Amino acid sequence: MSGDSIRELVRAQPFEPFEVHLSGGEVHRVEHPEQVLIAGSQLYLYYPETDRVARCSLLHVTSLEYTQRTSTKKKGGKP
Repeated sequence: MSGDSIRELVRAQPFEPFEVHLSGGEVHRVEHPEQVLIAGSQLYLYYPETDRVARCSLLHVTSLEYTQRTSTKKKGGKP
């Protein structure tokens, strides 16, 4: 995964929380754009509630998924 793909999600207006899925099965939730730092081939995720930093290689990022999706279905319509 490229750093540019992650930067797009981080810079999106309005920001929407997302998850970073890694090849080893780890999942990291990003609640705020200031949690993310991309430096070279590394992704750093800061968790202020525990004062922890997770370092992930961009080579091991398998997918990015929004955690809150806006429903586009209309009331009364078919699912």
